[in-house]
Amino acid sequence: MTKEVLGTVVSTIEGPSPSRVDFVVNKGKAHKGMFVELSYSEGTMIAMVDELIKTNRYFERPDSVKTIGEELEKNFPAADWEFLIAKAKPLGVFTDKLIQRSTFPPSPGAKVYVADDEHIKKFLKLDENGMNLGQIQFHDVLMKPNLSKLLQKHLAILAMSGAGKSYCVSVLLEELLSRTDEQGQIAVIAFDTHGEYTCFGEPTKTHTDFSSKTRVIDARNIKLSLAKIPRYLLDKFLSNLTPVQKRELFRIISKLSQEMKSGVGPFNINAIRSEVKELEPKLATALNFALDDLERLNLFGKIDDPSVLEIAKPGQLTVIDLNGLISQKKKQLIVAYFSEKLFNARRQMRVPPFALLVEEAHNFIPESTAAEHALAKSTLRTIAREGRKFCASLILISQRPKRLDVTTLANCNTNIILRITNPNDLDHIKQSSEGVDSNSSSMISSLRVGEAMIMGEAVSAPTFFKVRERTSAPSKHETTLEESAKKFASNKEKQDDEIAAFL
Repeated sequence: MTKEVLGTVVSTIEGPSPSRVDFVVNKGKAHKGMFVELSYSEGTMIAMVDELIKTNRYFERPDSVKTIGEELEKNFPAADWEFLIAKAKPLGVFTDKLIQRSTFPPSPGAKVYVADDEHIKKFLKLDENGMNLGQIQFHDVLMKPNLSKLLQKHLAILAMSGAGKSYCVSVLLEELLSRTDEQGQIAVIAFDTHGEYTCFGEPTKTHTDFSSKTRVIDARNIKLSLAKIPRYLLDKFLSNLTPVQKRELFRIISKLSQEMKSGVGPFNINAIRSEVKELEPKLATALNFALDDLERLNLFGKIDDPSVLEIAKPGQLTVIDLNGLISQKKKQLIVAYFSEKLFNARRQMRVPPFALLVEEAHNFIPESTAAEHALAKSTLRTIAREGRKFCASLILISQRPKRLDVTTLANCNTNIILRITNPNDLDHIKQSSEGVDSNSSSMISSLRVGEAMIMGEAVSAPTFFKVRERTSAPSKHETTLEESAKKFASNKEKQDDEIAAFL
């Protein structure tokens, strides 16, 4: 079937050149973010429209427009001189055997067409068995990046609050949980700061039920083995102790660990207290105060509960719900401890390939914060640098990219960016992501809820898409202010009725 011409390449000051092509839209509609193609000396050029300008020579001089006003439109064929100029950025060239970058300008007068769907799939290297995240805008093409390209070199999902970030993550989790053995299943562990993904563990009859593939762990019930906590982590956690006090505490823990290995069994805080009694009074008092602080956290036990082997299983989503915790240090220690244990277990091939999802990542991997307030930063940084070698992936979620460690963000080779308007956040993304230029950042700030740009390893060029509808049950946190107010009033009325009946 003959393709319909969209426009014609025109000569401008900027081009046509290997990096810029402008064309007049003759028929149909062109949109910002649309893929187009045109004939080229070496094959077919693929380009993306990144700006649209309407021009009309009758309205070029403000003084004439002001003087003649409406008479201009009545007495002159002004409408016939209105043109839509589309500015496009060449992305690559299809040849007989491969796709290469454009090195030679197309000719003025070349015909421009809406890009063929199959060409878009081939150019972006989409995968029929990939992750269905939504649909590419202005084209009948599903955004289905390959799993390895999307996650193996880490993924960052960035957006301002209310832009659809958690919704997009839920769609991603649905895709991961829907994979078969033949497609390759990975373990997914989510550090869920606000309980956004606990809904995956709840049975439902009205939506796709993922409860059989999901385990939700209330962080308030987690226990960490004192014997297995890395010394450097405990050293940061107990930052108020002096070097002498830390030395004695670690000596005691080391002694108890040796006894445990010889068959005595695991130990707890009370065992440490028994050893502390043997120290001189002033030192013992200081250590007992530190042990009191540890005990109040209600976090430490003789063994890990749950164990790393329980939370990392192929095809399983484990949601570690941090929503019920108030202590930031407790959250930090849980994320740091399990991140390190998982990565070490993966390096030893004791757990399957996994994706570690970190919500509110800027709180755990901040750009500049004292070590004792960012316990997980060094481990997550290490996974960002080395994880791809061991198929240990990071998925970082943040609404404040400016506060996110730029080194870690730069190691996320794929970004999914929803609407961001804060110029500081956009500048931070530019510093860590080569694919974001001034045109891209202006488009990012004008995205609507649920629209996103994906760029990096997963696709060959920055691409805008509409996130598909989720099939899982919505989060219990997804409610409006009005609905919350009505629910509170209803519950209050019910409580008042029950009290009145009792009295």
